[in-house]
Amino acid sequence: MPAFFALLAIALGVGVFAAFQLRAETGYVLVSYGEWVLETSLLGFIAAVVFAVLATFYGFKLIRAGVSLPGRWKSHHERRKADAAQLSFERGLLRLFEGQWKRAEVELIRRASDHHAQHLNYLAAARAAQRVGAPERRDAYLARVREIAPKLDFALLLTQAELQRERGEFALMRDTAQSLRHKDSSHAYAMELLAESHSELGEWAGLRALLAEPTSRKALTPARWRELSSQAAIELLRIAIGAARLSELKAVWESTPADTRSVAEVAREYATGLARLNADSEARGFIEQQLAKRWDDVLVRLYGPLHCEDPVVQLATLERWLQEHGEKVALLETAGQVCIKNRLWGKAKSYLEAVTATSPTPSAYLELARLCELTQAPLEAQAHYKRGLELAAQPH
Repeated sequence: MPAFFALLAIALGVGVFAAFQLRAETGYVLVSYGEWVLETSLLGFIAAVVFAVLATFYGFKLIRAGVSLPGRWKSHHERRKADAAQLSFERGLLRLFEGQWKRAEVELIRRASDHHAQHLNYLAAARAAQRVGAPERRDAYLARVREIAPKLDFALLLTQAELQRERGEFALMRDTAQSLRHKDSSHAYAMELLAESHSELGEWAGLRALLAEPTSRKALTPARWRELSSQAAIELLRIAIGAARLSELKAVWESTPADTRSVAEVAREYATGLARLNADSEARGFIEQQLAKRWDDVLVRLYGPLHCEDPVVQLATLERWLQEHGEKVALLETAGQVCIKNRLWGKAKSYLEAVTATSPTPSAYLELARLCELTQAPLEAQAHYKRGLELAAQPH
């Protein structure tokens, strides 16, 4: 439009200039063609030529505009639909973030077919359907994504695994995570999802095998890897203990990574297993090795009831620990138990009374009661039982 006005102004300027120059002499133009003769003034001829040029130019523009009008109208209509679809998508995402699941789902699918990235609409709609407890619609949206964007299979599987985790569908989550790992075996999040599914399903052998892969330490954070490895080791040890298979217990321990064996809970479980499966000699040696590395009250308490061919040696070990670590409650109680086994009544009483005098525990009173029964002091035993029960009943 500005070009038209500029051209018009130039034409008017030329016309005014020509009229001024030809004010005294208008000139004469004669055009003959066959029987046709055209006579006009020079000014009229110039004006006619200018008019014809302008008419021809803008006539062609008008015709072109008329021919392109349907396409332009269609393009304008498509653009309006795309803008509306984008607005609906943004509203749907906002409702999803606000926790308005039903409204989010409606907004996300209402104009999904008009959106340039409709797979995003359906992925988000699947999450909204998950929140309102509609797994059928969720799966339908995910299937739609698979149809329209097969190249986004990895993102689709990842979304599917997350939604399955939210609903506690851990068996399905495991299968989906395995599919993800087939596509990218080193993907950190896929490995985390697979490890979590093994843990939730109690598939400890599968979890241990997964964590044994070299890529697992890179994919998972050190803290997460250590947590899962410890959990798998503890549960496998418990399975062996429950089945009363000592060889399996030892095999699990030997195959456990060194940094996992250094976890206190794992070492305690192995020591407990050795004790329960009557491998007392091995349990004593194991506990002594562990306590040489770091102190652990739980292992000390496990040490006392273990059978020893020479209880004097066991008591000597405890007394050495008392000298090295001081009069710890667990150590004093254990020393008292071993003295009772050795029928050293006086020593046993002094150790146990040292506990009740400073940091009384129900177990210390129980051992004192047992000692009194063994030494024919029933009234004193009853008093210790009573104090132990009172202490155990107190809120912690």
